[in-house]
Amino acid sequence: MKVIKSLDLAQLQESSIVVALGSFDGLHLGHQAVIRQTIENAQEQGIFSGVYTFSPHPLKIINPAIAPCQIISPQQKIRLLGEMGIDYYFEQHFTPQFARVDYQTFIKNYLVEKLKLKHLVIGEDFRFGKQGRGELTTLEGLGKKYGFSVSGIKTVRHGGVKISSTRIRELISQGKLSSIPGLLGRYYQIEGRVVPGHGRGKKLGFPTANLEAQTDYVLPPRGVYAVYVNIDNKHYRGLSNFGYNPTFANKEYSIEIHILDFPEREIYGQTISMELVDYIRKEMTFSSSTELAEQIRKDILYTNSLLCYN
Repeated sequence: MKVIKSLDLAQLQESSIVVALGSFDGLHLGHQAVIRQTIENAQEQGIFSGVYTFSPHPLKIINPAIAPCQIISPQQKIRLLGEMGIDYYFEQHFTPQFARVDYQTFIKNYLVEKLKLKHLVIGEDFRFGKQGRGELTTLEGLGKKYGFSVSGIKTVRHGGVKISSTRIRELISQGKLSSIPGLLGRYYQIEGRVVPGHGRGKKLGFPTANLEAQTDYVLPPRGVYAVYVNIDNKHYRGLSNFGYNPTFANKEYSIEIHILDFPEREIYGQTISMELVDYIRKEMTFSSSTELAEQIRKDILYTNSLLCYN
């Protein structure tokens, strides 16, 4: 998949393209339906497929006070779309100036003239452009004017409820991680760089990797979670603590991961990822390091029994 940023759109050499348009801020199953239709349509016509999306999230510019935290990082989005088989990834830098562009100008100047748009794929309830006036009906009208067709993909539901990034964020913030795969099609995954910590886990006999998240992810409630950890293309079981380690009166929030059956070696500076599988317990304050170590042993036993079925 070729990645093209907004300033380089003119470099596209294809004569025509099928484009999926949206923020795709979670790449959940609803978004994936739009992507699959885009690829299928492109293959039927013998042309290339592309995704046109925005960075940062438009609300961070339009109304920062209500801008949501992220479900995936830009790096994850690019990788997942590449794995799905999209040919081109177009990323529009979203600025205050761009926010004032009306949908008609955007379609004409960006998609038709720069990308040679042949077919546009959106979710049936997608809205964009100044005051959200760009939607399925108005886009179909523009298609007749500029020579492209439009597909509106039916809303995907789970348990009778619409799958949305908002719903996924709510479930994560409530700690309901086991419900996420039914909406995302995968576990919720956080990526980041391993950074030095206080070394307390190692002294207790349970060394941890301290994760510096690569974006402002939606975070679950403070506590301990069963996770899968991916390092150098290898898959490990683990448990992660989100919070302040109140036993040691930490003032800074941290994400710590104890990786089970991991060969002892330094991984500082490496980028790793973890998939959050399920909630184990809330964050607790212990009277001593011995009491904490005993609880960690119990957490490991529970994690082993839980993850052997996943």
